[in-house]
Amino acid sequence: MNRTERLFQIVEILRSRRTTTAQYLADRLGLSVRTIYRHINDLTLSGIPVISETGVGYWLDQSFDMPPLMFNEEELLALSFGAKLVQQTADDYLADAAASLLQKIQHSLPQQKQPLLDQMVLHAPSGLVDKKYKKKMALCRAAIDKQQVLSLQYSDANGDYSERLIRPLALAFWGKVWTLAAWCEKRRDFRAFRLDRMHSLMLTAVFFSSSEEISLKAFIHSQEQAALLPAADSGKAL
Repeated sequence: MNRTERLFQIVEILRSRRTTTAQYLADRLGLSVRTIYRHINDLTLSGIPVISETGVGYWLDQSFDMPPLMFNEEELLALSFGAKLVQQTADDYLADAAASLLQKIQHSLPQQKQPLLDQMVLHAPSGLVDKKYKKKMALCRAAIDKQQVLSLQYSDANGDYSERLIRPLALAFWGKVWTLAAWCEKRRDFRAFRLDRMHSLMLTAVFFSSSEEISLKAFIHSQEQAALLPAADSGKAL
C-alpha cells in the first residue's frame, strides 16, 4: 500500500467514525503511531479539515465531503458498457454486483456526468447467454472459488454422453458460449467444457489444492503447447 492509498484509507476511517485515535489508525493500517501523526499532518496541510483534541482523538469537520470521482467520458462509457455486458452474460450474482457498482459510481459523480452511465451508444443486447446456463456458471464460480470438485454428465459435439469428475480452474466467455477450464479426472488431462453441454452439474464433497502440475497456469501452458502442434496431433481443440 503506497502513501496515497494510506491517506485515502485514513480519510475513509475518519468519515466512518465519530472519533478515532492515532493508536486505532495505527493498528488498523499496520503502521506506527509516529507515521499516523505524519499522515494526519499531511492531510491537514492538503486542506482536509481534520480536527484533533488531546485525550479524545481525531475527527472530520462535518462540512467536509470528498470530491466527486473524476472519470472522463470514455472511462464512463467503458464502465457502463462493461457492466452491461456482465449483466447480460454472467450469472445473477455478478449481474447484481455490476448493477450495484453502477449505482455507487453514479451517486459519486457530478450531476452533469451521471447520464453517461445510462448511455445507449454502446449497447449489450439481452439474450446473449441462456438464463439456465447462467445458473451453471454460478455453480462453477463457487467451485472455482472453493476449489471443489464438480460432478457432471457431459455431451460432446457428437452428442455422446459421459460422466466426469473435474477440478474447475477458470471460466471463459467466447462471445456465444461460456467454457470451463478444468482438470478431468477421467482423462487425466486438461479439458475445456462448454456450459451448454453440461448436464446434472453438482458440487461434490471433495476439495482439491492447486499444484504445479494441475493449476490454471499449467492449463494455459498446455493450451499454448497444443497450439504449436498440427491440428491432427493436438487432440485438445476447445
